[in-house]
Amino acid sequence: MASGLIPDPYKGSNVDSVQWVGEKDWVYEREFTVAAEVLAHDEVELVFKGLDTFAEVRLNDSLIGTTDNMFRAWAFPVKDLLAEGSNHVRVTFRSALERGGELLRAYGRALPADNDPGPIKVSPFVRKAGVHFGWDFAPRLVTCGIWQDVGLRAWSGSRIDGVRLAQRVQNGARTLRFHVDMCSRAGAGGEVVLQLNGKELARAKAPDGSGWHTQDMELVLPDTGLWWPHGMGEQRLQLCTVEWQVGGVVRSSWEQPIGLRTIKLDQRRDASGKAFTFVVNGKPMFAKGANLVPPDMFLPRAGDNAWKHLVQEAATCNMNMLRVWGGGVYPPDGFFHACDSAGVMVWQDLMFANTMVPDDDAFLNNVREEVEQQVKRLQFHASLALWCGNNEVDVAWHNWGWQQTYVISTADSARMWKAYTDLFQEELPVWIWSLDETGRYTPTSPLSNWGNAEGLRNGDLHYWGVWHADSTFDSFRGNTGRFVSEYGFQSYPDSSLLARYIDPADLHSRSPALAYRQRSYRTDRPIWAAIERELRTVPSTLDGFCRASQQVQAMAYSKAIDAHMRARPRCMGTMLWQLNAIWPGPSWSIIDYGGDRKLAFDAVRAAYADP
Repeated sequence: MASGLIPDPYKGSNVDSVQWVGEKDWVYEREFTVAAEVLAHDEVELVFKGLDTFAEVRLNDSLIGTTDNMFRAWAFPVKDLLAEGSNHVRVTFRSALERGGELLRAYGRALPADNDPGPIKVSPFVRKAGVHFGWDFAPRLVTCGIWQDVGLRAWSGSRIDGVRLAQRVQNGARTLRFHVDMCSRAGAGGEVVLQLNGKELARAKAPDGSGWHTQDMELVLPDTGLWWPHGMGEQRLQLCTVEWQVGGVVRSSWEQPIGLRTIKLDQRRDASGKAFTFVVNGKPMFAKGANLVPPDMFLPRAGDNAWKHLVQEAATCNMNMLRVWGGGVYPPDGFFHACDSAGVMVWQDLMFANTMVPDDDAFLNNVREEVEQQVKRLQFHASLALWCGNNEVDVAWHNWGWQQTYVISTADSARMWKAYTDLFQEELPVWIWSLDETGRYTPTSPLSNWGNAEGLRNGDLHYWGVWHADSTFDSFRGNTGRFVSEYGFQSYPDSSLLARYIDPADLHSRSPALAYRQRSYRTDRPIWAAIERELRTVPSTLDGFCRASQQVQAMAYSKAIDAHMRARPRCMGTMLWQLNAIWPGPSWSIIDYGGDRKLAFDAVRAAYADP
């Protein structure tokens, strides 16, 4: 795009003309300079924080590694291959469509993947953002490339890789357990020093021997200075510093703000069924929030600031929780720091959405490394409230007719369900709890299906009678589950945003160009029906249609939130779908792709202002 070789896929109908990009292999290469000071260290690694997705990495014509997961960081030892002065790195990306097809054929059986419109559904076999294969609010743009930072990491002796934190409260005292993960060389020596707000509180001999080690340290503090979610109290953060020192000289360090708090997920059975309530510092919290999708199909184009801005907007809208949806990516560190500061709790889906999973060992080992990296990276954040295994896979398997649609035999059905339960109900909780001992985990969202009385009594619920089943907005009142983690109604962005992406000749209501923006199988029919029903009008201009669509969306969210909040304490959460949009088209978002607030934003802010 920058070179003018392809058009911007977001403009006109260019999505169709650039599909070939995802079918090709691509090469990234560059020269870089290495100083003698770098090579003097014991270890030098070439670190890629994000490669999308299948890649071969060569340094000075030597193959140093291959990658197969967009969600993992990759570190390759390169000290013996580097030269002082000029060096050459080359990254060759294989087409995710081609490589995914090879994995599918090797597996021997296609897997359900409703989001993937391709003739060969490869997305279940590719550890890549599901939304890149297309969704009902986004086009199909199968990307590849270097999507996060690249650098050299040089070190000697020992290196602190990360710190994991567990908090427990008993008899008014708070116990903090720090697990310091270190990579060491034999004979490195030294000490591990723990500081809180610049004050040294603990010191221990550093682990000896080559390889990976964990140094455990424990503190007991008064139960004061707590971190609270937005609207429940202050967001007090303490600066935690962990250093590896040799002879009083700091050789490696880790420093992050942490919050003193406890979070539990109450899922006890009661007279109404099974609860789903977040309890923070011993107090039940009514969750007021939204679902979050990536801010752009091309992630580097948005950058960290886009993620942080969405947190600010959520707090402005009186939200205390965001659900990071499992069809996108794990957000950057800046997003979580912004959530810590704003008091916006994070429900973190693992990156699985609307597809079954293969059961081969290579896939499971790949996922295990992904999950371990992400848990270690995010676990200490005060805002992290929940790990969720997947989006809508369980409810789809049992209610969406996949067995008939995909012509799945009895034997294949048993194999697929075992692969699902092994990963989401057996393996993942063990992997997560081994690294986050006070972490909260649920295998899937939702836990209940909408459309029946049983679903309203147990766990979290995605209610889609409005939009997918043509129910009126009044139906929100009779469909309040224990925690409504998805519901929504679409609207269009303002016509001024559409004018930046659609030819002026096509800027009129019901134009084919406008229909091209719509990715839902329902088309615009529910929007027009709601406008006629609720506003008793039929807009004749594009501007009038866009505004009317936002008016009825605001009415829908107001009625839904009012119903959920009136149902307290039986219902203890409302999370609208969705906060933001990923491209300039109609969606369920209350903030459009350009960052402008739709009319529903103020309606939701007013509804969420109720304590």
